[in-house]
Amino acid sequence: MKKGKEGSIWFLIIFGAGIALLIYFQVYKKDKLFYLKEALTSNIEQSYNGVIEKKYTDKMNHNSLMVRFTKDNSIGLNGFFWDKVQVGDSISKVKGDSIIQVFRGEKKLYIEIAPFYRRAIKSEIEKRNKH
Repeated sequence: MKKGKEGSIWFLIIFGAGIALLIYFQVYKKDKLFYLKEALTSNIEQSYNGVIEKKYTDKMNHNSLMVRFTKDNSIGLNGFFWDKVQVGDSISKVKGDSIIQVFRGEKKLYIEIAPFYRRAIKSEIEKRNKH
């Protein structure tokens, strides 16, 4: 009788571990290419504008790079774009567009989102093809 119970317990443990691994690899273990594509889509679908009051790292949110506007709202920016804006800049991003417009004094700058992500996606695909 003990062997039957012991076998059932081991079966349940192995079955549970198998389900846990399946969930881990299907849900949680997305690869870099997946996240780059998601970031591109997410960035293009964002809409924001305002004058930058503060640039900071949100330690409570995985050290995300953030920009706070004078209107008291904040957005997260990719480090590549975050480095290109300054406190006092007025920035504008229209939903569906892949350009962040930066107004700095008399200058108008354009930060292109799509080319940055396309290069990163292409690089990741090339790395995979080499293996």
